[in-house]
Amino acid sequence: MDYMNKKRPQQVVGMAYVPWQNWGELYEPAKALQCGTLFAVLNKPFIGCRCDRKR
Repeated sequence: MDYMNKKRPQQVVGMAYVPWQNWGELYEPAKALQCGTLFAVLNKPFIGCRCDRKR
């Protein structure tokens, strides 16, 4: 039986919620390129660790 030919209801692949971004302090172009963002409030430090820790 060919499952692709069966009638099925429309399915939503995914939905996203994206809040409005308020304009605030902006970086100068050189600093924005260095930080990877134009918006100062989005410049968050990366706090992570390596995944290959030995136990």
